[in-house]
Amino acid sequence: MKKFFFLIMIVSASLQAQWVVRTSMGLNMVSMPDVRDYLNANYFSMNDNGLSQFSPAIEFGGEVGYQLKENFQLAAEFDYEYNSFSVSTFGTYTFSYQLLQPSLLGYYTINGNGFQFKFGGGIGPRFIFVTEKSNYTSDWLKYSGSGYGLVGKIDGITSLGGNFYAYLGFDLRLNFTGTISDAGGKKKINNLTNESLSSNSLSAGIKLGVAVTL
Repeated sequence: MKKFFFLIMIVSASLQAQWVVRTSMGLNMVSMPDVRDYLNANYFSMNDNGLSQFSPAIEFGGEVGYQLKENFQLAAEFDYEYNSFSVSTFGTYTFSYQLLQPSLLGYYTINGNGFQFKFGGGIGPRFIFVTEKSNYTSDWLKYSGSGYGLVGKIDGITSLGGNFYAYLGFDLRLNFTGTISDAGGKKKINNLTNESLSSNSLSAGIKLGVAVTL
């Protein structure tokens, strides 16, 4: 992530007018039905502490956009989502994931004196990395998967003075990352269904950040 934001800073230094660069962090409410059912059946429901349909996850993101026309903006976005679930049952069990979400976006924009509203969406590849630590071993099990995702967004920026703006955004994301496998290609099995564990997800989020126009 540090390398990504460093790259954004380098690129933005050479950009010309009509560019918008923003960074943000936020909270997503995420539903991963197959993962939730797997965790509840094997770990969390044992303590009467079952996971709900949606779980909070933290997100960090950045975007570079170019105003092609008066009311149309093209943008490239990169978002990083992280979540972790832990429970103590004869030891500590932990399941965590990192989700990388680059997307190409198109926006309809409403431009005003010191503000801009954007409505749009896009598509891009998705990459998920999962780590799991069992109660009965000190080894971390690692899995990964990939696929694609769709995102719909409503964003707004308002002037803080000069070329600096406060950013507020809302989005909906549908990610098809499919099944996850270890380094040897062996798929993670959901023992409830005896089928491969799916990491597909649906999320809604709110983001706060800063933006600069160039």
